[in-house]
Order: sequence, then structure tokens, then C-alpha cells
Amino acid sequence: MQVLKTGWQKLWYGRTIRTQLLVVIGVINLCALAIAGVVTIYNARHATKVEVSASMELAKQFVEATIRSVEPDGRYGLLSRKVTQLSEQLQLAQLRHVRIYMANAAGGLTPMAATGTVRSGPLEQVGESAPPAWFAALVTPEIETSALNVIQPDPTSGHLMVTERPEQAGKVWTLGTVVIQGAPEDEIAEVWEDVSSLFLLWLLLDAAMLMVLYLLLGRVLDPLAAIARGMSQLEDGQYATRLPRPRLVELGALADRFNFLAEALGRARAENARLYEQLITVQEDERREVASELHDEASPCLFGITANAFSIDQLAGKRNDRRTSEIKGHVSEILKITEHLKAMNRVLLKKLRPIALGKIPIADALTDLTNELAQRFPDVEIDHAIHVEASSYGEKVDLALYRCVQEGVTNAIRHGRAELVQVHLRENAAAVSRDGTPLPATVQLTISDDGRGISADTQVGFGMTVMRERIHALGGNCVIQTAPSQGATLKVIVPREASEKLAQHNNQTEIEMHQ
Repeated sequence: MQVLKTGWQKLWYGRTIRTQLLVVIGVINLCALAIAGVVTIYNARHATKVEVSASMELAKQFVEATIRSVEPDGRYGLLSRKVTQLSEQLQLAQLRHVRIYMANAAGGLTPMAATGTVRSGPLEQVGESAPPAWFAALVTPEIETSALNVIQPDPTSGHLMVTERPEQAGKVWTLGTVVIQGAPEDEIAEVWEDVSSLFLLWLLLDAAMLMVLYLLLGRVLDPLAAIARGMSQLEDGQYATRLPRPRLVELGALADRFNFLAEALGRARAENARLYEQLITVQEDERREVASELHDEASPCLFGITANAFSIDQLAGKRNDRRTSEIKGHVSEILKITEHLKAMNRVLLKKLRPIALGKIPIADALTDLTNELAQRFPDVEIDHAIHVEASSYGEKVDLALYRCVQEGVTNAIRHGRAELVQVHLRENAAAVSRDGTPLPATVQLTISDDGRGISADTQVGFGMTVMRERIHALGGNCVIQTAPSQGATLKVIVPREASEKLAQHNNQTEIEMHQ
């Protein structure tokens, strides 16, 4: 039951507001049609019954008068001998909603008059469309039948009686019986014609109304769709998005608040970009300073320790006593520790500030970085494919690409538990999009892994945030595509003319800050 309820909710709430409103209005119209149908059938049934009953009473009176007029001279014989004459007179009356029969001696019924002269046959024979059986069954009332007995209390008196209950007249001679039966078929046919015409009219009007509502709701709800598209653009970082103000007061207020929000987010984004740029600059300066200290101070010290240890080892080698062997052992441990510190120092230097960056091509720097990471994590296969022609894209771009590879591969191994990491770097030539927008030449870095992916509720770390801000500051884009248990893909795209982009970004930031 819960699964079914969830399915219906998903089906309903997955539709647009326009569709939901049209469905609700359509259901209301169908309910109103059902209620109107029930009321119509009830009224038609009652009206048909009243109409047939009135026709039955009128037919009785007319039959009595017609029978008395058959032989006005008072010589009454059996009515069965006067069937033709009686039938002709009854047919002239154009009686509706009744059928008149003459009972013969054998108990059979002889038709004497149908329901009116213009309806002398079945409905399908006179060109009228017969109502459906289900409609006739709903509207048809109980069929009434009356039997008029023609009696002569005294053969010598010439007095004639027409009664439905001949036993009340005592001992009489029955001259014949006329049967009057209700016939509501023509009344039902008329009701069906009216109902079908009204239903067709309702169908056309309802279709026209739904079409008008569809168009009207589209015009009314288009601003909401525009707001939704604007929110998506804001989510993508397009804070310059602005919406035109609709004429409707409520939607106009929403558009105004959206534009105000976009402007506020743009200012906040510019401020954050400026702060992140300062943070990155300070961070790189500190790294450069620490790297310089390690290179200028720690490296010579380690070299001095190594040289002195070798000297001690050579001096100790001139003696062969027990203490000399102990000294040599300690010297060997000092050399091992020193070599380990030197290796750590080299790793820290490359992590803090790759000295070779800017002195060798960016492709070689990234190749050395991936090889070093492969040595640090021997259980992980790290593949790289670097296809670039330029030796450098500028210090900021080269450093940003270097940091992205460093951060991306490390996160894939430590957090994604990946066993395979692939690093691809290539250049994209300038092109034109389908809508005619020129696309600049870019450098694209892709890092993909086969790890466990990133869950939707995972908070973005400081390293990833700084990496995104680096790329955004260069006028590029940084996107992470992931799915649970299907790995993650980091895609970084930076314009090759990033120096110009960076200058424009800084100028725009200063303008917005002054505003």
C-alpha cells in the first residue's frame, strides 16, 4: 500500500502545475457531468411517467367516446364486428404515448391505433435514432395497462357502459374489451435527442474551455518557468542573470526579489572570489617562504649532517676495537635517518612549491608529479596521458593545473579508495557553438577514478573549494561528476588566454566592490 501511495505521489507531483490544474478542472467537470446525468435521468423518468399517465387518461376518455359513437342508433352488437370502423376513428385522434388493442375471443390482441398517426411504426423505421438500451432501461418507467370492458347491462335498454371493473355492474353481457397500453418509446427518444445534443454541446464547450485554460495558464505560469530557469542559472554561477518583470503583481514581486537576490549573490560571489584570491595568494606566499626555508636552511643542514657522519665513519674505520664498531653502527643509523629526512624534504618542497614549475614544460612537470604519486601509493595504478603543445600557459595556469592534479589524485586515493586513477590533459581549439557563440581555445584536465564515488550529503572540503576558486579566478570551470560506487570524474577547463580573463575578472571585481 505504501509503495502504491508513493507511486501515485511521484506520478502526481512529478507533473507541472499547468497539468495538475487541468486535471483537477477536468475531474471537477466529470463529477459535475455525472451529477447532471443522474439528475437528468431522474427528471426524465419522472416526466415520462407523468406524460404517459396523462396520455393514458386522455386515451381512456377518447376510447369511451369513440365506442359510443360507433352505433348511435342504440343497436349494439359485439365490438369485434366493428373493429375496422373503430380502428379508423381511433387513428384519427393522433394519440401519443399509448397503444390501443382489441381483445378477440381467443384472447389475442388486435392493434387498433398506434402512438399517433406520424409514429405508426417502430422508431427505427421512421428515421429517428433509437436511444441506447442502457439509457432506455434507466429512463423507462413502469408500463401501465388499462382494460376497458364494454358492457350492456340490459339488452333492451340500449344503455352502454365502458368500465375497467365490470363486476361492479352486476350480471352483465360483455360486448368486448379494449386494451390501452402506455408507450413511452417516443418520449424516451425525444429525451435522448435532447441529452445527446446537450452532451455534445458540453463536450465542445469543455474542450474549448480546457484549451483556453491551457493557453491562459501557460501565459500565467511562464514567469514561474522563467524563475526556475533563472534559479538553475544562479546554481551554475551565472549571477548576472536578470528576469523581466511580469505584469501580474504577485509574479512581478517574485521577479523583483529574484533580481535582488541575483544581484546580492553576485556581490557576495565577487567578494568571496576576492577573499579566496587573497587567501590563495597568501597561501602560496607562505608555501613559497616555507619551501625557501626548507631549501635554503634544512637542505644544507641535512647535507652537513651527512658529510659529518661520513667523516666520523672514515675516522672510526682506522680503529678496530669494540667501541669503534658501536660508533659505526650509530653513524649508519644517522645516515639512514638523514636520507629519510632528505626524501621527506624533497616531497615537502614539491608539495609546497614545485621548484621545477616554470623552468620545465608543464607536461614534464605533471608527468613527474604523477610518477611521484605512483611511488607514494604503489597499490594504486595511476595512468597519465598529456597531449599539449605549449610548454607553459603562464605561472597561474600552470600552478592551478598542478594543484588540481595534486588535489584530485590524492582525494581519489584517500577518500574514494580508488585502485585506478587516470589523468588526461589536452588542448581544445577555438570553435563556434550551435547557437553561433564563439568558444575560446581551452585547456582541459580530466581526472577519473574507479572508487566509491561521492555521496550527495558529502560536504565539499577546503581543498576542493580552493581548487574551484583557483579555476573560477582564471575564468574557467570546475565540475565533479560522480555516482555512488561508480567512481568520480573531475573535469577542469581553463581558457588558454587565462591571463586576459584573469585581468578582466579582477577589474570586474574592483568595479563591483566600488558599487
